[in-house]
Amino acid sequence: MIVVDYKNKKNNTAQLKHEYAILLNRLAALCSRSEKCEYDAMEYMLSHGASEDDAASAVEYLTANHFIDNARYAYAFAADKSRFAKWGAHKIAAALRLKRIPASIIADALDNAVDPKREKQTVLDEMAKKLRGIKADEPKQKLWQKLMRFGVARGYSVDICKEAISSLLADV
Repeated sequence: MIVVDYKNKKNNTAQLKHEYAILLNRLAALCSRSEKCEYDAMEYMLSHGASEDDAASAVEYLTANHFIDNARYAYAFAADKSRFAKWGAHKIAAALRLKRIPASIIADALDNAVDPKREKQTVLDEMAKKLRGIKADEPKQKLWQKLMRFGVARGYSVDICKEAISSLLADV
């Protein structure tokens, strides 16, 4: 946290530069351990008391030195959320938009990280698990609604959800 001592102006500048350097080094170390985007880096700097100009210059420095790359971050984020959290493409795209990643980078990341065939199988598997948890005496329409809401909330397209629900409820 950067603290300003207004009584001692000579030491203020030196102290601020020192604290900025420490904060920048911490952020660089954090970025070297895990992928971060420009938005995350900016938020980190601002939350630790850096000015907007200092935060912007830190992000520029980290981007120039390849600590931060929005495209690399978007691909890693999309791959992880698709594989491990079982999110659909719509939810991944929305989360990346919240991180202020450009639409072209989001589209490239989704094309490279999310496999449509695996996505269909994943939604089918997840809905099968959900169906096992729902009471068996529910009317078919209620089951349809619950499964559709579940699939859309997970970020899958309506078409993929309809297809999966049709195949699951054909047996019921």
